[in-house]
Amino acid sequence: MMKSIKLLAGILGVVIAVYILLISCYEAAWNVLTMSGHFNGFAGIVIALLLLAGSIVRIGMRSAEDDSGSIISLVLFAIAAAVAFASTWIYRYMQTWAIICLVMGILSVLMIMWKNSRREG
Repeated sequence: MMKSIKLLAGILGVVIAVYILLISCYEAAWNVLTMSGHFNGFAGIVIALLLLAGSIVRIGMRSAEDDSGSIISLVLFAIAAAVAFASTWIYRYMQTWAIICLVMGILSVLMIMWKNSRREG
């Protein structure tokens, strides 16, 4: 059951990360071509790559006996959420991305807690 949840959450994270990456690459290219001085495209690329890396770790480590995969993905999602929340005061739409990263991080914490409760019980 837990492996299936990790797999589904990982696949969802990869799909969302690819979507954010496509949008951010377009924005970064537009910012460079227009010389606007904005950095939202580059911040979005960083957020998308961190979200992608965390999701891939979640998928790859779903069968691990320890919590290392969940901890690594939690750290990556937390960094992505921090970057997104830091960019929110300039670019309001990044608040949605920050919340997505935060939810993925919370899901990692819940997986760690669930696995630890099953060991004790």
